[in-house]
Amino acid sequence: MFIKIGNLKQSDYKGIPEMAAWKLHSDIYDMLKPYLKEKLNVLDFGCGQGAFSQRLVDLGMVVDACDINTDQIKATVNRKIKLDLNNEIPHDKFPYKYDIILAFEIIEHIHNPWKYIDDCLRLLKKGGIIVLTTPNISNFISRLRFLMRGTLLAFEKTDLRHGHITPLTFVQIENLCEHFGLKIEKKGYAGPIPLIHIYELSRFSILRNTILPLLYPFMSGPKKGRALIYILRKNE
Repeated sequence: MFIKIGNLKQSDYKGIPEMAAWKLHSDIYDMLKPYLKEKLNVLDFGCGQGAFSQRLVDLGMVVDACDINTDQIKATVNRKIKLDLNNEIPHDKFPYKYDIILAFEIIEHIHNPWKYIDDCLRLLKKGGIIVLTTPNISNFISRLRFLMRGTLLAFEKTDLRHGHITPLTFVQIENLCEHFGLKIEKKGYAGPIPLIHIYELSRFSILRNTILPLLYPFMSGPKKGRALIYILRKNE
């Protein structure tokens, strides 16, 4: 069962831009809070400027922040690791394994998401947690857009310049989990769909007013929300 977590726009933590939609980080934090305690080793894969890394540092955790551009990292982390996640991950850069790996809005940028999850598991302790988020291409606006235009929300041509190359449905994510033996501890969706995309419905008034209301109750999966959030546990 998917649960609604919160809203999305743009925000920051202690002046560090989250480089994500509004409140996504705080919504993830609310889901993750029961798993957090001092001195955990955390790897923030694709950390951006390190807003979420700083949240965890402030809670007494040891955070290594990884990004293709380490010069932009503003968080006071344990280590800054320069890495392109689409290249081979040199495991000698990671001398120990982690209790938590953060993968916020990263997997859609990855050429091979299966290898990416495998790499995460190699760096994760037994019983450790992966926090995975990605755009929700299963929401009803994205489904309608695909029906009418053959494109998915967050994966238009204009999104390619931002590195959005790998759209994943909730089914594909859960297939990945099953393949790698990951237990889904929690899953949710976050944030309203931007009004500009909802406005597109007005162009298809017959579909909006007649066909969509009939189909909506029969759509499976997360029909709302701009982002999917998964908390995944590695087997002991």
